[in-house]
Amino acid sequence: MKSVISLLVVLVCAPALRASDFENMRRTAAFEFSGIAAQALSAVPGPTAPERSGFIFRGSFCWQRGKDFNAERMGMPFSFCIDSMKISGNIFEKPRLSVSGTGVNGAFDLKIGPPSDGLYKATTMIFRNGKGSACSAGEDAYIEFSVLTDSRGKIVAEPFLKAFYGHTPDICNSQWQYSEIKYTFTAR
Repeated sequence: MKSVISLLVVLVCAPALRASDFENMRRTAAFEFSGIAAQALSAVPGPTAPERSGFIFRGSFCWQRGKDFNAERMGMPFSFCIDSMKISGNIFEKPRLSVSGTGVNGAFDLKIGPPSDGLYKATTMIFRNGKGSACSAGEDAYIEFSVLTDSRGKIVAEPFLKAFYGHTPDICNSQWQYSEIKYTFTAR
């Protein structure tokens, strides 16, 4: 009943409100649709929970490095392949990347970068070996593995990696000197 009265008041006062067409008149009226809105909202299903089991990304991704004395001494794999990977858990709360393949298997903690074009860069270290103790010479070797994911944790692009070897004459007082160890993507 209130909406009918509001409509009549708007129609009578339309010239004073400078609302010449129906669209402008409708914008100036305050309609009461609470009864209709309640019925419409009850018919709409609520939001569904995102799939928590993760999405498995399958493929044959293999990498191989050249000969490198430091990488070999630190135990870096010469070659490895990943057959499947998935992100488990919520990407905003303790996400983990589970990988299965030859040379690398397991679940690794992820670091999620800020979104860019709706995608997140998820990075983990699938290999790390460090040597040295407080205030002595130190060495470090690691393979950083990254994937692009959406907000649900679905991997949307092929993975990429970078590997590094670093050393310092004194862990406490000297800078680390890092150099990249090149891994090339190979066909299985």
